[in-house]
Amino acid sequence: MALLAMSAPSFAQEAPTEDTMTKVEITGSSIKRATADQALPVTVTKAEDWIAQGAVTVSDILMTMSTAANYEPNSTAGNGNSANMRGIGAARTLVLLDGKRLHDSSIDPNTIPVSALDRTEVLRDGASSVYGSDAIGGVINFVTKKSYTGASITAKGTVPQKKGGGETEGLSFIAGKGDLATDGWNVYVTGDVNNQLPLRQSARPNITNTDRLQSAGFEPPKLSKGSNAVPANVTLANGSTKVGSTTITGNPYYSTGCLAPWSVPGTSNTCASTYNANSLTLTTAKKQASFFVKGSKMIGDDKLTATLLYSSIFTRPVKNPTFGINASVTNFPALTITPSSPYYPGKGITPAMPAITNQTLTLAWSLIGDLGPTVLNYQKSESRFTLEDEGRLGAWDYKVGIWNAIYATHTTFHSGFVNSFKLLDGVANGKLNPFGIQNAEGKAYLDSISTNGETASKGLTRLTGANLAVNRELMDLPGGALAFAAGAGIYHDFGRNFIPTTVALSGGQTGTTAATDVSASRNVASVYAELYAPLTKSLDVDLAVRTDRYNDFGSTTNPKLSFRYKPTEWVMFRGAAGTGFRAPTLNERYYGAVNGPTGVTSSTYNDPLLCPGGKVGGNTGGTALPGYTPTTVCAAKLPINTGANPSVGPEKSKTFNFGIVLTPTKSLLVSLDYWDVRMTDAIGQIAQATLFQPQYADRFIRDPKTNMLIYIDDRLNNMGGQRTDGIDITTTYTFPKTSWGRFGVQLDGTYVHSFKTQLTNDSDWISSVNKFGPLDANVFTYRWRYTASQKWQSPGGHWTTTLTESYRQSFEDLNASSLFYHRIDPYLLVNWSLSYKGFKKWNIMGGVNNVFDRDPPAANYRNEGYLSGQASPIGRAFNMRATYTF
Repeated sequence: MALLAMSAPSFAQEAPTEDTMTKVEITGSSIKRATADQALPVTVTKAEDWIAQGAVTVSDILMTMSTAANYEPNSTAGNGNSANMRGIGAARTLVLLDGKRLHDSSIDPNTIPVSALDRTEVLRDGASSVYGSDAIGGVINFVTKKSYTGASITAKGTVPQKKGGGETEGLSFIAGKGDLATDGWNVYVTGDVNNQLPLRQSARPNITNTDRLQSAGFEPPKLSKGSNAVPANVTLANGSTKVGSTTITGNPYYSTGCLAPWSVPGTSNTCASTYNANSLTLTTAKKQASFFVKGSKMIGDDKLTATLLYSSIFTRPVKNPTFGINASVTNFPALTITPSSPYYPGKGITPAMPAITNQTLTLAWSLIGDLGPTVLNYQKSESRFTLEDEGRLGAWDYKVGIWNAIYATHTTFHSGFVNSFKLLDGVANGKLNPFGIQNAEGKAYLDSISTNGETASKGLTRLTGANLAVNRELMDLPGGALAFAAGAGIYHDFGRNFIPTTVALSGGQTGTTAATDVSASRNVASVYAELYAPLTKSLDVDLAVRTDRYNDFGSTTNPKLSFRYKPTEWVMFRGAAGTGFRAPTLNERYYGAVNGPTGVTSSTYNDPLLCPGGKVGGNTGGTALPGYTPTTVCAAKLPINTGANPSVGPEKSKTFNFGIVLTPTKSLLVSLDYWDVRMTDAIGQIAQATLFQPQYADRFIRDPKTNMLIYIDDRLNNMGGQRTDGIDITTTYTFPKTSWGRFGVQLDGTYVHSFKTQLTNDSDWISSVNKFGPLDANVFTYRWRYTASQKWQSPGGHWTTTLTESYRQSFEDLNASSLFYHRIDPYLLVNWSLSYKGFKKWNIMGGVNNVFDRDPPAANYRNEGYLSGQASPIGRAFNMRATYTF
């Protein structure tokens, strides 16, 4: 049963060790017991196993977990990474550091320094009564080193075989002094610095070339009607928008081929935008630095521990240059040009256009040629302090602590942003040319109105809390001691979200014209109790119950029952059932909550009332009703509210788990755990295309006098639920010793039997196993995924090699077009490493990531052409790691 604690073959676990025989606290319970005696499915991974698999950051560690579905390591959105167990949402996975919860919302686990970690403990069963009832998907506990003596420094890096970016480099150190057993104290300090260079899209043309895109269902390149472009496209409503008005659309440079490389001739005499792949990236630039200090002092039999963590993550996401300056941005004035401008068509600089005389023209203009793509600087930091006393008072073991954590985000404009209102003025007064690249005067004017370097947004979350936990043995039962544990905790959650006027002034690019400064807070108190009863030598049960009180919600009580039955030495059954409760976060409930538009739709649509005749949820075939401007109601980005909702309620869940663990020999372990998660009142948003179905007509908020759309109400709501069930599989085997060394193999896999989503409380359940779900077109669930590893260690222990395979099954593509069906290919990623520690003070490791140089499978689900976020676009890469111990 010692093998239960393994996540990769570890030869030292063949015989009982201190960790398996000594009673310790295990994730999922506050009662200490031997690790072999746990009823809950906990997977423990030691730090040396991550290193052997080439992991550098916490994101690398999470990518190897079959339960952390839909983990996205290379988002260009700049909002970090998160663990998403069972695929039911990152906010429903509870992340702990040394058994203490981090943030209430989805956090970026990369703020945790890898050099400080001893292991991870993953509780694959949700609804933890000990840590929080909001752990619906499960719990991931990052456990730091208990103590450290000595010093070492590690240099690490990864170099792709193909050039063009994507390199990583890093440095970490750890130093400590004192021995808890002999000196009564220990203190150590550790730090990590990692840097990832961006990978340009032009460096991997094989990923997004035309043939590959067409194989995924993209239509062959063809003419399309241009919208935002350089030169700007022109729209003219003759006379007025009353009945009988006509519309003229075109471009003064259409007949001369538009303006390469920024645009090409499209349909309806317009110019259609292109973009320069040299400016876009497949992975973002990212810098990470973290610092961790831990000090422990024995005072008699008590241990006082203090920790300090500071971490900073910097990313620079590059947005596709799809932004433009036009009236489709909510509440943003239309970009117009009058005959007074020297650049007005037919005035001498810009060619004339048929039927254009001296009318005011509405322009659809992109500034990609002058400003390039929009690039942001995204800074995230975390500082955390804990003070904890652990000891014994009479018959009671106790643990009491206080903690404070501050999470801050700061986004600034890096390049490509200007004061959009002054840009409108620049066109009106003739300083800017919307039909071409700017001359010296125009460039100087753009520089003068630049908002680059200014704040785009700020966020702050501060949590302050205290906790107490006690446990003791009550009486002897036939199977052992009846044990009781109880705990209480309280914390204050404060958050602030600040969007300055800079964003409003850059509304043409950001999609908003409102500055906001909102804050909210709540107090949360909780108590829990746990009773562990070994009824016989073969059967024990554990009953836990937790009550949480939110000052803005009231109270909720959630129980959990688990059992372990071991009829023989080599067979064990285990199971658990419980309920869960997740309150909406401050961000989901309060930040930016308004009764009005917060932006525009991500794609263009026909207003179903004012532009009828087209396909439901489409942007073609519609005809504007008389009196309405076609460019405003047809194929337009419509105003929408996708923000917080003060009336959104909590989510509730029921979880069930049943498993069997087989250990026929000391070297072989096989575990099968069935899990079932049922969630109701799920917080989410309806996919924008779905909103145009007739049953959601009441979400279109209109001006009662003109019927013009004010906004589409797509705020967060309790929408229905999710149900998912499946089986986790773990198999480990360590071969007998040979003269060639030691061999071990392991398989960790997850098979999802069903994953269903209910959009509303009375709608049908929609399956999304191996295909996209209805709530979010970017969310899907693999039927089968696994990570397998094979490890060899030389007879002397100096040489170790590890081969790791991560597999994800084929699944159905988004296939937005009904004319083409595409399945995304299965993806198998193989990594290999070889380490040597025969030198006196050195430990050297080298390896190859993506041994077979697999490209990410072709896909159309994000309109990007490849399986981004689920497979690496970097290709084969070589990694090296060297540690020197002082």
